[in-house]
Amino acid sequence: MSKNHIELGQELGIFVIPNESGSGLPLFKPNGFIIREELMKLMREVNTKAGYQEVWTPHLFKIDLWKISGHLKKYKDRMFIVGKGNERYALKPMNCPGHCLLYKSEIRSYRDLPIRFSEFGTVYRNEQSGELLGLLRVRSITQDDGHVFLREDQIEEEVNSLLKNAIEILSLFSLKDFKIKLSTRPDQYIGSIRLWDRATKALKNCLDRNKLEYEIKEKEGAFYGPKIDIDAKDSLGRYWQCTTIQLDFNLPRRFKLTYISSDGKPEVPVMIHRAILGSLERFIGIMLEHYQGKLPFWCAPEQVRVLPISEKFIDYAKQVKEKLSQFRVALDDSNATLDKKIFNATKAKVPYIVIVGKKEMESKTITVRERDGKQLSDIKIEEFLEILKRKAALRD
Repeated sequence: MSKNHIELGQELGIFVIPNESGSGLPLFKPNGFIIREELMKLMREVNTKAGYQEVWTPHLFKIDLWKISGHLKKYKDRMFIVGKGNERYALKPMNCPGHCLLYKSEIRSYRDLPIRFSEFGTVYRNEQSGELLGLLRVRSITQDDGHVFLREDQIEEEVNSLLKNAIEILSLFSLKDFKIKLSTRPDQYIGSIRLWDRATKALKNCLDRNKLEYEIKEKEGAFYGPKIDIDAKDSLGRYWQCTTIQLDFNLPRRFKLTYISSDGKPEVPVMIHRAILGSLERFIGIMLEHYQGKLPFWCAPEQVRVLPISEKFIDYAKQVKEKLSQFRVALDDSNATLDKKIFNATKAKVPYIVIVGKKEMESKTITVRERDGKQLSDIKIEEFLEILKRKAALRD
């Protein structure tokens, strides 16, 4: 019987949501921190190849910023607003206004575009208590966020690249069955219908030219622009929304963003909002249920556990652990029986269990039990190390 991510998160020491911290505000334990870091490492590699520059913006801004962006009018019920004296601030529900300010901080030329900013920015949304669910719906959301500022003639190439990257990355997690959705102008929106129509047509053209099947979700776009969402099917047959690609003609105008065109005149850029994993919290929840806690080797918090058969072989077990130390390896030197140690490592869903005893110590080898039950006997440590290196390199 499958377990939900809350049960798995507790069993594997991934996260907790104590009453004292507040609903929807998860705390990640060391094991959860490792998973988050591995996901960010993956996305940093992807972003670097795609030409993104990583930035950082504060967790809150003056209320005036959210008036300019339109969030205060269209999104106020979901915002946390604070103040002291005459000053009012809001915790950011989205990173895009900060990225607009970064773009605006310099004079831009048409030759500079596209300009791509990425940020693992934590945003805060006042989701209703009845909507909160473990990591799948939270109030503190760390996005693998990115914003692209570009010319209108660059939209198709950029969106094509984003679609390709998204499918490749989701496939790393054995998520290969997708539903693509195009969401159109909602009832509450900013900007002119003319700009909305241009943006929607641009996204539709990208999907049509790539011959991708998609469904249209009427009135489900963001308040500032239409979007493409990619839902991925997990091992239990459920679809999860992961990637979002949103096309925005409106925020650049509200922030008075420009670039100098080839004829020397100021032009307004187009803005793409994109997140491939969606949010780290939600994606980790999806991963836990999709893999039922048996995470891939490259992002497993504990990758290898070394088990000496008895205390006589602890010194050799320590030598083995040291030789494997470039990976996340632990040593069980407790007084428990070997069967109990194997049970504990299996329960912790460790990908590789290394067993050492008299035979292994004398031959300077190890016995390896894989998580799926396969066993490798009398294998040299160096040979096993090469296997691990290949799996890590391929993110297998």
